[in-house]
Amino acid sequence: MKQIERYILRRMSMLTFWSLASVTILVMTTQVLIRVDVLTTTGQAIGAFLLLAATLIPSVLSIVAPFALLIGVSQVLSGMNADSELVVVEAAGVRPVTVLKPVLALAAAMSIMVLLVANFVEPWSNRKLYDVLTQAQSDLFSVAVRSGTFMQLEKGLFVQVNEKLPGGELSGIFLADSRTEDSETIYYARSGVIKSSGDKDILYLVDGELQQRSLSSDQISIVTFTSYALDMAAFIPAGQASVRRPKEQPTAYLLNPSPDDFYTQKARHIIKIELVQRFSTWMYPLAFGLVAFVFLGKARSNRHEQFQNGALVAAITLSARGFGFYSSEEAGLSVTMEYLTYAVPAAIILVFGILALTGRTLTIPKAWARLNDRLLESATARLKRLQNWRRTASDGPSA
Repeated sequence: MKQIERYILRRMSMLTFWSLASVTILVMTTQVLIRVDVLTTTGQAIGAFLLLAATLIPSVLSIVAPFALLIGVSQVLSGMNADSELVVVEAAGVRPVTVLKPVLALAAAMSIMVLLVANFVEPWSNRKLYDVLTQAQSDLFSVAVRSGTFMQLEKGLFVQVNEKLPGGELSGIFLADSRTEDSETIYYARSGVIKSSGDKDILYLVDGELQQRSLSSDQISIVTFTSYALDMAAFIPAGQASVRRPKEQPTAYLLNPSPDDFYTQKARHIIKIELVQRFSTWMYPLAFGLVAFVFLGKARSNRHEQFQNGALVAAITLSARGFGFYSSEEAGLSVTMEYLTYAVPAAIILVFGILALTGRTLTIPKAWARLNDRLLESATARLKRLQNWRRTASDGPSA
C-alpha cells in the first residue's frame, strides 16, 4: 500500500473508531437505563451493571458500525477536499482508485467484523444478558423481605415475604402473577427457600396453595400442595422461563432448529427474521463506504456543492438502512420482503461499486446546486437584515 493510501486509511480508521466508540457508548447507555430498574430493584452491585453494559455492546455494534464508517469516510474525504488535498492528489496524476483502496479496505474490515459479531458474539452476549437478569431476579425475595410490603417487580408481578428465618428460610411467601394474557396466578406458602440446581435458581415452596383464574371464563382452580418448585427464571421481565429466544441461539442451531423448540412450533417466522438480520447486516458498511466515495471522493471547487453532496449521501444511506430495518422485520411473513432485505444493499454495492471502479463520481445537478446557493444566499441576506434591524431597535432613537 502506497504512502498516500496508508495516510488516508489511518485517518479514516481513527475517525471511524472514535465515532463507533462514542455512538456505541451513547446507545448502550440508553439501553442500560431501560433495564437498570431490574438491577436497582434487586439491589445488585456495580459489577452487575458493568456486566449488563458489556453484554449490550455486540448488539449495538452491529447497528452503529455502518454509520460510524459513513462518518469516518465522509468526514475525511470532505476534509481533504476543503484542505485542497484531493486537488493536489488529482493534479499529481494519481488515479481515483488510490483513494478508493483505503475506503474498500476499511469497509471490508467493518463488514467482516459485523458478520462475525452478528453470528457468533451477539448470540452469546444475548444469552449472557438473559443470565444476568436471571441472577438479578433471583434476589427479589431478599428485597421483598427488606421492604416488608407488597413490591411490584414489573407490571403484573407482585411479591411479599413476611420475614427471613434462620438458615435462609423465608416465611409467609405471596406471589401474584397476571402477566400472562387471559390468566391470573396466585401462590401462597407458609415457608420457602431458594436453592441452586445446576445453573438454575429454584424456589421451593412448602405447605401452600396455588390459585389460577381464567379471565375469559372467570373459572378458578385451586391446588393445595405440601411442596412446589418454581424456576426463578420465570420472573425475568418479558421473558419465558427455559425458552431461549432466537436472538440467543447460535446461527448453526437456527439453520436447523429442534422440532421440539417453542419457536419452531409456534413462531417459526421469528427464526427467519433473526436469520435474515444476521446475514444482511454485514452488507451495509461496504455499501455506505462506496456511496460516500462516489459522491465525495473527487475534488469540488464549490464548497456548497460538497455540503449538498454530503446531505445526499446521508439521505441515501439513511433511507436504505431504514428500509432494511423494516424489510427484515417483515421478512418472516413476506418472501418479497425477505428478498428485498438482501437485494437493496446488494444493488447499492453493485451500482456504486461499478461507478467507483470506473472512476465515475456523482454529484447533485448543477441547476439544483445553483438554486440551493441562491436560496442560501437569500436566507443569509435576510438574516443579516433582521440582525441589523434588531440592533437598531435595541439602540433606540438617537438623542
